[in-house]
Amino acid sequence: MPYVTQQYLPVHNIIQMPQISLKNVHRGKNCGVRKARIIFQEILRFSLIFLLCFVWLRYFLRPLWLVLLATTLLSGVIYAILFFLSKRRQDKLGLKMKEKEDAENMFFSLSCADKPMEFFAKLARKKHPDVTKRKDYVLIRHPDENVCTVLCADLTFDGLTVTKFMQLYGKVKKEKATKIVICCKFVADKQLFSLVRNFSEKFLFLDEFATYQQLYKAYDCFPDITHKLSGSKMTWRDFVAYSFNKKRTRGYLFSAIVLILSGLFVRVSIYYCFVASILVTFALFSQFNTIYNAKQSPQVL
Repeated sequence: MPYVTQQYLPVHNIIQMPQISLKNVHRGKNCGVRKARIIFQEILRFSLIFLLCFVWLRYFLRPLWLVLLATTLLSGVIYAILFFLSKRRQDKLGLKMKEKEDAENMFFSLSCADKPMEFFAKLARKKHPDVTKRKDYVLIRHPDENVCTVLCADLTFDGLTVTKFMQLYGKVKKEKATKIVICCKFVADKQLFSLVRNFSEKFLFLDEFATYQQLYKAYDCFPDITHKLSGSKMTWRDFVAYSFNKKRTRGYLFSAIVLILSGLFVRVSIYYCFVASILVTFALFSQFNTIYNAKQSPQVL
């Protein structure tokens, strides 16, 4: 019976491995927007750490300058530790931003190719001598182990679902493979992971980023980038629209309530009341403004 894991598989000889990867990376977005979001997230993270440290240090220390100095130092240490831990995790599991962009463009190029299996057959032949290319998949035989592996791909942009999986399985089950590797944009249907437990074959699902790292890089074989996803920079208006959308209302209100409650435990609460008032104003504007919450017509055409 196959089993499920959420760990990345080792990068070497991925075709011969029995595990199933459940790594489901979110849909990639353009590089410019991703950079802006990363910067915004880091600023928000440091601000929350600073606020938390300031609340408690202000409770125990009286001089404001000492509180600010101690808060800055402590926040910097905590942020550095969290940043190091997250960076270390990303180095193990993730890709560099340029590699993610390449992975997205390579998947896009393969989805536009007339015969994408030509590339996957070429990749498999890098390490395996007995490779047979079919119309919809590639068959890799391992005579020494008396097993065979099927490599196939779902190159649609809406993700791999149970229906698509069953269609792919219907095409490859006649090979009686021991292992089936499926490359896809991402796994859209989480029920798929429990479904594969009912099959005798062992399955490996690779999203576009795992495919890049565990196939393209591991086999040193990359598809030609013939099509690129257009990147768009986030403008100031986009940032304001994102900040004052109705979806942000609860976040502003929650932050304001936290500040108001925190003001009860510090000697000087006027700062918290002032910032909380600003956040409440943001929440009200986000909820009721019509500039960034225009109603969409249900009829498109």
